[in-house]
Amino acid sequence: MATDLFLEQGYDGTCLDQLIKHCGGSKLTIYNYFGDKKGLLKAVVVELTDSLIEGLKFKLIDSDAIDSQLMNFSTCYIKYIYTPELLQLSRLVMTQSKTDPELVDFFLERGACHSQAVLHAYFKQQIQLGRLNLDDPFLACDQFLGALKGNRYFEALFANRIPSEEEMLRYAKHAVDTFLLSSK
Repeated sequence: MATDLFLEQGYDGTCLDQLIKHCGGSKLTIYNYFGDKKGLLKAVVVELTDSLIEGLKFKLIDSDAIDSQLMNFSTCYIKYIYTPELLQLSRLVMTQSKTDPELVDFFLERGACHSQAVLHAYFKQQIQLGRLNLDDPFLACDQFLGALKGNRYFEALFANRIPSEEEMLRYAKHAVDTFLLSSK
C-alpha cells in the first residue's frame, strides 16, 4: 500500500499523513517499525527487489548446460527489469540521487550489484570447471548484463515503452548466444 503511494506520487510528494490514511496505523507505528519515511521507502525497495534476489540463482553444482542456465538467468533478469513497478521505483530513486545517495546505494546493492555478483560467481565457477574461457569475468558480467538491457531499457525507463514478452525472450536468447560464441 505504501508502495502504491510512493510509486504514484514520488518520495517528496508522499507525506506521512497520506501513508497513514492509505495504510492505517499511526506516526508512532511508522517510527517504531521503519524509523521514518525514508525507512519505509527502504522497506518498499526491499519488497520490490526480493523477487529478483530469489529469482536470480544458479544451481552451482548442477550439470545443466551453460546455455540453459544463462537463458534461465537472462529471462528472469530481463522480465524483472521491465516490470512497471521496478521501472517506477528506478525513476523515484533517480529523483533522490542528489539528496539521498545512501538510498541510491541501497537500491543499487539490492538490484544491479546483486545481479552482477550472482552472475560473476557463476562465471568464476564455470571458468574453474573449464566450461568457460573468460579473461575478465567481472567485465564479462557487466557486458552481458548490458547486452540484456540494451537501449530498450532507457526507452522503457524514460518513455515507458516496455518490450513484449516475445521481444524480451528474443533479446535474452541473442545475448546468451552471442556471449557463448565469444567465450569458448
